[in-house]
Amino acid sequence: MSELTLQQVSYRYPGGSRYALDGISGTFSAGKLYAVIGPSGSGKSTLLSLMAGLDRPTEGPCSSTGATTGR
Repeated sequence: MSELTLQQVSYRYPGGSRYALDGISGTFSAGKLYAVIGPSGSGKSTLLSLMAGLDRPTEGPCSSTGATTGR
């Protein structure tokens, strides 16, 4: 079964002074349903963008079935 794993993933937008995400960890399995909820500006879209591989984390790896992105 495919899994996506985040290990202490952080993201700071280029030129930004603070992290949009800081130290996020979790494992997500294929075929399961997950909800990402939170207030406006809490990093939901940033998290999904990292999980989809559209952006790379500033720190920490995002791994999926043998493929790793991040630093």
